[in-house]
Amino acid sequence: MKKRLADIAYRRSKLLNRIEMQRADVAEFSLRWHKPVALAEIGLKAARLVYAHPAVVTGIVAALLTFRRKGAVALVRSGWRLLFLYPSAVFLGLKYLTSATRHDGIEDE
Repeated sequence: MKKRLADIAYRRSKLLNRIEMQRADVAEFSLRWHKPVALAEIGLKAARLVYAHPAVVTGIVAALLTFRRKGAVALVRSGWRLLFLYPSAVFLGLKYLTSATRHDGIEDE
């Protein structure tokens, strides 16, 4: 009986050592992948933000473009030129604007 308990205790100590080595391996592996996974998580959060609030993101981008170099006057001039050159761009913008401002669950008729 004592020999059996001694064998069980020996096997238990070997298993505990093996578990400790596996924990160290997992910790080393997780440290190696911590930065890439964190970067991917930031990208997913940004994508979810754009998907949830497209009008806000579009407004921020438009504001950044407006104040980037020449201000609002240059943006209006280039926009006016594009209005006459590419009328389909206007309709695409209006389509995007209506889909962004429509409330969920309410269908347009």
